[in-house]
Amino acid sequence: MGQTLADKNQEYWNNASHHVFKDKWIQDMQNQVLEFLTGNVDWIGVQFPTGDNERQTKLMDYACGNGIVSRSLHHLFSKCIGIDLSAGMLDEYRATAAELGLDNSRMSAVQGNLLAPTLTPTTPPLSKEELDGFDLVAICMALHHVEDIALATKRLAERLRPGGVLLIIDWAARDLSNEPEQQASVQTTPSSPGDHHDHHHHHHHVHGVIDPKHPAAHTMSHNSFSRDQILSLFEQAGCAESQFMLADRLSPVPGARGGQMQLFWARATKL
Repeated sequence: MGQTLADKNQEYWNNASHHVFKDKWIQDMQNQVLEFLTGNVDWIGVQFPTGDNERQTKLMDYACGNGIVSRSLHHLFSKCIGIDLSAGMLDEYRATAAELGLDNSRMSAVQGNLLAPTLTPTTPPLSKEELDGFDLVAICMALHHVEDIALATKRLAERLRPGGVLLIIDWAARDLSNEPEQQASVQTTPSSPGDHHDHHHHHHHVHGVIDPKHPAAHTMSHNSFSRDQILSLFEQAGCAESQFMLADRLSPVPGARGGQMQLFWARATKL
């Protein structure tokens, strides 16, 4: 039996974890993610308990890497749990927790794959209760490494409490040849109150495609995702109130055809 995509990712990122976060383009991308998350907490839309309704609030940072989502939002939650296939990446997550001064009770790292067709225990093993009832489940820059994206989105949504938020951050599929010159739009779904359409100006025609010669190309299932694709995944996973937004600037990506790609931010609420 050959290697699964999860196996390939585990092997690659174990080796890459020691150096990947030193790359300037990765640092720039993570700064962009941090800037967006810290500046758009209301848009993410997590409903925190109020008044006497006190309970633990939980964030799952799935395929956590060095924990950029946890770094950005940890102050809002009682506990952050980072889950990753790669032991090397979990070391990076623990280093972030140490840097933030958070002990294991506030920010803990767990090795596991919650997206496989057959679920297996995590290391260390967490109970069903510990792996359920999250206020926010985030998967940042990792969905394009997942074999079955519909199953993955469903699995992640199942970890949410009713009313919890699923957040996806990844590369957007874009073809500016059909758009007005130098213009790309920030989009949200039209059904939500307060939706808006802003315009940002660029000078690039970007197709959001990773060159197959890229060193991590063999670990990817998708180059990028369209708005309709992501909103459909949310719906299939039993989530509503979905919103999709393009980043307001492009990101340089070595190995990308055209040299630059564009992040998107997408969120939905579990029914």
